[in-house]
Amino acid sequence: MDTLDVLGAPMIVKRDDGLFLAEHPIPPGYFVPPHRHADDEEMLYVMEGELTLLDEAGERRAAAGSALRFSPGTLHGFRNDTAGTVRLLVIAQPGVQAAEMFRHFDRAGRAGPLAPADIAAIAGEYGVRFG
Repeated sequence: MDTLDVLGAPMIVKRDDGLFLAEHPIPPGYFVPPHRHADDEEMLYVMEGELTLLDEAGERRAAAGSALRFSPGTLHGFRNDTAGTVRLLVIAQPGVQAAEMFRHFDRAGRAGPLAPADIAAIAGEYGVRFG
């Protein structure tokens, strides 16, 4: 089990063998801009708290117990607008690109905060495009 720092939020990797599975505690104010994965199907399961989901339909709330599925190419992002930590399960399949991208963010972030252009460049290496 690896614990990664993904741009200021911990990610506890539970499985990384053709299916990526991680617990991802999301601190208040954390924001993942809308983006698309080229290859990975992604699912977020809200274990605790309430997340604001951003997708092509706009914004909506996802409460504990919500399961959100994003096919490759589907625009999605999220943020934590609450005062508490939101606990997510992140599931990606095949997940190889997701796992390597999260590890790359962890390594790159050890030198200090990353600029938005650096984040976009790293994500792009793994088939993730913002906007």
